[in-house]
Amino acid sequence: MNRQKLPRPPAHSHSPTRVSVYLVKFASDTVTADRVATLSDDERKRAARIRSLPHRNEFLATRIQLRELLSAALGCPPAAVPILRKPGGKLHLAGEEMEFSLSHSGGWFAVALSAGQPVGVDVEPIRPLEGMAEIVSEFFPPAARADFTAARLDEQSTVFFRWWTRIEAAVKAADGGLDDVPGCLEGAWCESCDVVRGLAVAVAVRGRGPFEVAWNIVDPALSHRKDALPVGYSLAG
Repeated sequence: MNRQKLPRPPAHSHSPTRVSVYLVKFASDTVTADRVATLSDDERKRAARIRSLPHRNEFLATRIQLRELLSAALGCPPAAVPILRKPGGKLHLAGEEMEFSLSHSGGWFAVALSAGQPVGVDVEPIRPLEGMAEIVSEFFPPAARADFTAARLDEQSTVFFRWWTRIEAAVKAADGGLDDVPGCLEGAWCESCDVVRGLAVAVAVRGRGPFEVAWNIVDPALSHRKDALPVGYSLAG
């Protein structure tokens, strides 16, 4: 069986102005005994508490490939990657300048890597959501509210999640909360990815920018689109 492997982070991913984002389609063959063994005791215990087998496997696959990405970037075995959890739940690397952010939803996960700049990433499947207008009114900045109001009814979900992922990514990069969305967005440089149909993805970096974002998409089903991808995108899997 050919197991899904992520592309190795390039050497220039350590540039302070470059951010690498890996957008990966969940693959069940990722979860094998030898790869699960590279996880920490805490990660395996958290997985064991997830009752739904599909959700448990998605959690395991996400953590396995996060460790494999970070191990390639740091030059150490996956099991030795020093991932710690802050009191609020945010993951970080102990004793390393590299920053990373993780998000998973709808059978996809995204990892953003940055050389020292706080970074956030968010991925969401685009779908109808009850109460979108109320959320927009309460949390979205004026530009986002204007975009949502101007959108046709059949476009509102796309506009909502395009902005929602930018907001979530900026909040993660700032290690903040939804009570300070304007402040989080003001200090962040953001970029969205619209390549995968039905999926909203955004990355945010603390700083003025501009930053160079390298998007790496891992999905065997998209292999036919390699020649059609925009500049700055690569496809693997």
